[in-house]
Amino acid sequence: MFRLTGEGVPYRDFFLAVAVTSMVFMAVAVISVLGLFGAVLVPVPVLYYYSRLGRLPGVLVFALSLALTLSVLKGLDLQTGLVYFSLLGLLGVVLSEVLRKDCSIERTVICCGGILLALGLVVLAYLSLTAGSMPWSVIGTHISVVVQENIDMYARAGIPPQHIELIRENADQITRVLVGLFPSIALVGTIFLVWVNILEGKWLFKKKGMWYPSFGDLSLWKTLDKTVWLVVIAGICIMVPLETLRILGLNILIVLLFLYMLQGLAIMSFFFQTKNVPLLLRVFGYFLVFAQQFLLLIVAGVGLIDTWVDFRKLDKKSS
Repeated sequence: MFRLTGEGVPYRDFFLAVAVTSMVFMAVAVISVLGLFGAVLVPVPVLYYYSRLGRLPGVLVFALSLALTLSVLKGLDLQTGLVYFSLLGLLGVVLSEVLRKDCSIERTVICCGGILLALGLVVLAYLSLTAGSMPWSVIGTHISVVVQENIDMYARAGIPPQHIELIRENADQITRVLVGLFPSIALVGTIFLVWVNILEGKWLFKKKGMWYPSFGDLSLWKTLDKTVWLVVIAGICIMVPLETLRILGLNILIVLLFLYMLQGLAIMSFFFQTKNVPLLLRVFGYFLVFAQQFLLLIVAGVGLIDTWVDFRKLDKKSS
């Protein structure tokens, strides 16, 4: 039975947890810069306090923080805020439960990502029912709004008018392509979100002296060698003059490039460790990779080439 005193959770720890979690939620909702990173900030306090205080206190901390945030921030759209913080907060709960099983990194990511995607589908079904339209129509409407917002942002950023007009003329086509690629974008975004929160949790839990799964040496992680055949299949689908097959091939290719990007990042981490690169330079290196899209493609290419070259094995031989 949950109690705040005695053998239960002390008042101070419980209300401190509510205060910290609420402040993180509100900061993400109010500060635009933090809002960009909300997906990697919101689940962490929920994960930490759910694991530290226990299941029932952890759920109460999450629920009270969510209610406090939505009641204080009157300017926040209630439905949007509820869906946004509920999904990300529940990711912290799911992560805590799955981490206790001490599974492999692959199983942990797949399990957490699968549950989060299932919750997202439930939300999408609800929005479709309330709007009286099909799910892909809801997705298309949302993407169309996002495209228009980006066009307006580019115009304010001083992009040449002829470029803005070109984008505006092709807005419908851009929207249609993004709707077709939505499955892979949603899958990649979910996996990346879970992966980043696992790494954040590992750093926080170790700093607080709490147990956390080791997952082994993640710098040695790689995809199955047979995965490269899926790249070939995706390439064939893209070359077939049928829009359905091309969209399917692009979706497969986006997911595979993301997996090879993770493998490329593991190779970077391996060389950072073996060469004893200082922490600040490591952070700067990762920042450059994610700040420059062409560097991300290079990292993904390195991950793909590693299927045949095996960079980490070569480095061991040279050492």
